[in-house]
Formats: sequence, C-alpha cells, structure tokens
Amino acid sequence: MINSGVEKFGPTGQILRRRRDIQGIRAIAVLLVLAYHARVPGFSGGYIGVDVFFVVSGFLITTLLIREFDTTNKISLIDFYARRIRRLLPASFVVVIGTLVISRAWLEPLRLNDLTQDARAAALFATNIVFSNRESDYLQSALPPSPLQHYWSLGVEEQFYIFFPLIVMVLLKIRRASKTLLIAGLSVITALSFVFCAALTATMTSATFYLLPFRAWELGAGALLALIGSKVNRIKSTNRELFGWIGLVAIVFTSFIYDSKTLFPGYAAALPVFATIFLIISGDNSKFGPSRLLELSIFQWLGSRSYSLYLWHWPLLIVARSANKAELNAMQVALCMLATFALSELSFRFVEEPIHKVPKFLKTANRSLAFGVLLVATGLGASLITTPATARKTTTSETASNTTIASNLATTTTIFQYSDSQLKDLINTATEISELPVNLDQPLEVLDEDEPEIYKLGCHDHDFDVPPVCEFGDFKATTSIALIGDSHAAQWFEPMRRIAEQRQWKLQTFTRSGCTMLGIENGVLEKCRTWLKNVLTEIQNGEFSLVVISNYTNREDLVDESPDGFINNITKLHSALTINSQKIIYLADSPGPLLHVPICLSANIQSVKNCNFEREKAINRQTTEILQGVWSSATSRFVNLTDWFCTSQICPVIIGNMIAYRDISHISSGYALALTSVLLNEIEISLAS
Repeated sequence: MINSGVEKFGPTGQILRRRRDIQGIRAIAVLLVLAYHARVPGFSGGYIGVDVFFVVSGFLITTLLIREFDTTNKISLIDFYARRIRRLLPASFVVVIGTLVISRAWLEPLRLNDLTQDARAAALFATNIVFSNRESDYLQSALPPSPLQHYWSLGVEEQFYIFFPLIVMVLLKIRRASKTLLIAGLSVITALSFVFCAALTATMTSATFYLLPFRAWELGAGALLALIGSKVNRIKSTNRELFGWIGLVAIVFTSFIYDSKTLFPGYAAALPVFATIFLIISGDNSKFGPSRLLELSIFQWLGSRSYSLYLWHWPLLIVARSANKAELNAMQVALCMLATFALSELSFRFVEEPIHKVPKFLKTANRSLAFGVLLVATGLGASLITTPATARKTTTSETASNTTIASNLATTTTIFQYSDSQLKDLINTATEISELPVNLDQPLEVLDEDEPEIYKLGCHDHDFDVPPVCEFGDFKATTSIALIGDSHAAQWFEPMRRIAEQRQWKLQTFTRSGCTMLGIENGVLEKCRTWLKNVLTEIQNGEFSLVVISNYTNREDLVDESPDGFINNITKLHSALTINSQKIIYLADSPGPLLHVPICLSANIQSVKNCNFEREKAINRQTTEILQGVWSSATSRFVNLTDWFCTSQICPVIIGNMIAYRDISHISSGYALALTSVLLNEIEISLAS
C-alpha cells in the first residue's frame, strides 16, 4: 500500500511541484479496494486498486531519488529510510494496535494465535511472506482471513524501499554522467519480474500474488516512467489527455470484469498497470484530460487519506463479521465504512500530519531511525495483546473440569466403534446439543492439525506431478482398492486403511490437494493436469477390484458456466476409469459447512447450535444430480453419505462427543473413522455386485 501524504515531485529535469492528479489516482485506487472488500456489486475486480498503488509508488519514489541525485550528486540512504519511517510506520503501528484490541474483544479465540503471528510479521515488514506461506499450505488456506491480511501490500512496498534505493545508487554511481545504465538495469529487472510472474502465476499462485520478486515489475513500471518523464512530456498534450482517459476507463473497466476466477497477477495485472501509466502520463492541470476530474476536492480529500483508509477498512470489516457471527448486511457494511472514514480522519489529523511536519524529536534522520526501531519493538511487544489466555471464560455454572479452549490437551484421537443404529441415534440427537461437550474426542485447538495420516506419510501433497507409490493392507491380496481424488478423497483414508487391514485387502492411494479428477479433459488448473493424467494411466494399467473416487464439489458450482462441458468431462472420466471393467464407487462430497467449524465453536462454547448449518445450503444439488446420473451405471455406483452427517434439515457440527469437521470443508479424522462400518457396507455391496 502506498505511503500517505503528498510528496512534491516532478519528472527529471522539471521544477519540483505538487501533482494533484496523483492524489486523485490514489483516491480512485483506494475506492476500488474498499468497494471490493465491502462486496459492492459490480466491483469484483476492485483488488486491482493495489496494483495502481504499486505503479504510483514506483513512480514517486524514483522521482524523489533521481531529484536528490541531480541536486546533490548523491543519495542519502539514511535520509531516505528516515522519510519512509515517518511516512509509513506511525499510522501502520496505530492501526495494528487498534486491530489487536478490537480482535481481542470480538474475534473468535482460535484465530488469535495466527493474528499474534501476523502482528509480529507486520512489525518486521514481512506480512506478505507469512501469507504466501500460509496460503501455499492447502490446509491453512482454508482459514478465515486475518484482520491484518491487507498488510501484505505494505510488506511488498517496505521490502521494495529497502532494496530499491541501493540498486538506484549503485547504477547511478557506475555511470554518473548518464542514466542510461539505470534505465537499462531497471528495464531488465522489471522484464524478468514480469516474465516470472506471468509464467508462474498458474502454478505458484500464492507466491506470485504476495512476494516482491513477482510484484517488482509493477513498481518497476512506475520507476521507468519516472526515468523517461522528460521524453513523455514531448508527447502532444491532446494525445496525453487521450491516454489519460483511456487509462482511467481501463482501470474502472478492469475492476468490473475481473473477479476471483481471474488468474492474477500474471498477464491480467498488465492491464491495470499500463492503464495507470497512461493515467500518470496525461499529467495535471489539463484542459480536457482526466485531471479535471481527479483534481476535484473530494478526490483530493480521499487521496490524502488513502493510506489510513486502506489500513483501517479491512480489520473493521473482518472483526465486524466475526462479532456478528454472520455475513454483514448492507447497513452493517455501511456502518463499517462510516467507522473507516472516521478513524481515517483521526489517523490523518493526529498521526500522519503531525509526523509529516517533522516534530522536534524527529528533526534528524538518526532520530527518525531510532523512532522506527522503537515502533518495531513496541509492535512486537503489542502482539502479545492477542496471545490466547490459558483458560477459556467460564460461567459460574461450569465445573472445574469444563476448562480451557487453549488447554494443552495434546491427546491422540480416541476411536469409538459405533454400530450403524448407534451412530444414527447420535446424529438424530446432535441438533439438541447446546454446549461444547467436556469430553470432546479432540480439543478444538488441535483440529486444524488433524490431518489424515496420509499427509504425514508423504502420500498426499499439493504439488505432486507423479503420484508416489503408497500401498497399505495386504500387498499380495487379490482384492485391490484404489482411492483417488483431491483432499476430499484423502479425508476417507483412515477408514479405508482400517477396512483394508481388517479385510486383508490391498489399498493404493492417488490423492493430491486442490486437484479434482472431474476436470480431467479441460477446465482444470494447469498445475494439476500432469498429475491427473498420470493417475489415470496408473488406474488403467493397474488391476484394481474397486476404485473409490471423491472430490470437492459442494461449495463450488462446477456447472454454472457450462453444464454440458461438465457432463462431457465426467462422462469421459467414467469411460477412462472403467476401460478395464473395474468397479467404481463415486463417493459424493461431504456436506459443506458455511463456516470454519472449530473457529466458530471456539466463539460459541455455550451455543454450539450457532455453528450448525442447513442441509439444503450444504449441498450443491445441480452438481450432485449430474454426478449421480453419470456414476449410476452397470459398472459404477454413486454413494451419498449425507444422511450420515445431517438430519432431514440440519447438519450438526458436533455428533456425540465428536466434532465432525476440522476446518471449513474437511471432515475430521475422528468422525471419518466413526463411519468405517458405513463405508465398509458400501464397498462390500460394490464388490459383490
């Protein structure tokens, strides 16, 4: 996120002056981001506002560095870092503290540990690295967003500010009489960053989105524009004004047409980046250019407060959703936006402006650096605000045994063997459970780590191309079963392995996170395509008595865009899997919760019914009907276990003393094992048919 305040600047060779149009561009960018995060209809691509900020940042910072070099024949790194500290850290620090305080009061307890880590990362300018690592972990990526997640863009810029002036200084000193080497050097860096970003976005989505090496080209584009500013000024003013309008329209248009399905950043980010360049090229004080709009008072006001607006809006929305225990309605979103503007005004007037005027205690660069160190240290200490207490809040009616959310109960999963009738009774009475049972099969705080053992064995990951050889049970058995699919197939590994061991069958697994078998022909992410084809080859070459396949379908409508294409895909998959007359079970996806179950329960210890969800909303009926139609055949069976999760109307998240889900979509290993006999019955029916 770009620094606050208005810098006086100008292209190399020009008199330094204030560009009011830049402030207007900031206003447009922050409004797009706010509209996107507030889920205003039509702004599904408002996230490109951050890319606009990156270009503007590169342009401004390069202009200031070049001006300093032209004036003094040197670049003072100490002065540069002192200015960045005064611009960025005070407001950032205040918002982090405010976020920690309101999160301690209203955020679900299980989310506080991660928030503590995020606050420390924010203090150390590494938030983008934390979120890249977290989202590349398929399990952690299912967590609700952090109230400090938007600090990732600030991390990108802060890291840019650390390295960029060093590069500029070195390249300028090598050839003092010319900026040719600097332009050439930055062009190479910018081009390489773009090439790697475009090439790897499909396969390294989180890294290319969050990390500086893959975002540097956006900042570099603005930097190169600053370096060739004198040449740009030779363009006829009417042409530059036309460029400006094209750029403004392109930015707004992009915010409408892009959405969560857009492969981003990659090539898609080039449009808002070049649109921003066009907008900057148009200049200010023009007769017919977009600056006539951008220089209006309202855009100047918004632009000057864009930094604080960006910092405050996200934690207010996230914590409000948590406190509301549901999605916010239009009025609640409006109230959050009103609070955002109010807090932003306070931050601007009492934090940004006073520091911008450089008070006495910051008069020297060394004092500013010391001030920055103090803010970082204080931020690290303040992160303890959200360190969870060792015991949960209890009421006077609770006994001493009914303790702690964050207790140290590092127990192994207790497996209870239920008959089908016993389990049915537990499901039917589960909707009556109102308080968190004191004898939970697993404590809440370890459920996120409740991976099926297939993960720990190295047989399941999110980056396989060639499936590893993973066999269980009796390797010489004549009855051989294959388990294939994504993580929603892997969640059945524990009961499948137990069945193979009990019946002395052979089980072989072919699972990878995020890669559904249902897109084997087309419509699948490129990173999964090789793995899917290799799995299909293994199944066709193997001699399996039964293939069990399952995939994630209930929270995404796979058929919205092309039902015929979807049917064609799975029909071809069905033919490919049954080519050797192998028997197939297509195991329907488990009902999809509308929330992260352990986190919800941590905030509803005495009101667990708030976490239960409606059966009708948990199942994608259109997809289910299509899958059932294709997989109900002479050689395959469609098996739907929804009745073992839900009553006729409600899907309870606690069944007996078991929590049925370990996150927002995967069932817990404990409950999967409770369904062992149910699954065995279905397998035996298929083998006998």
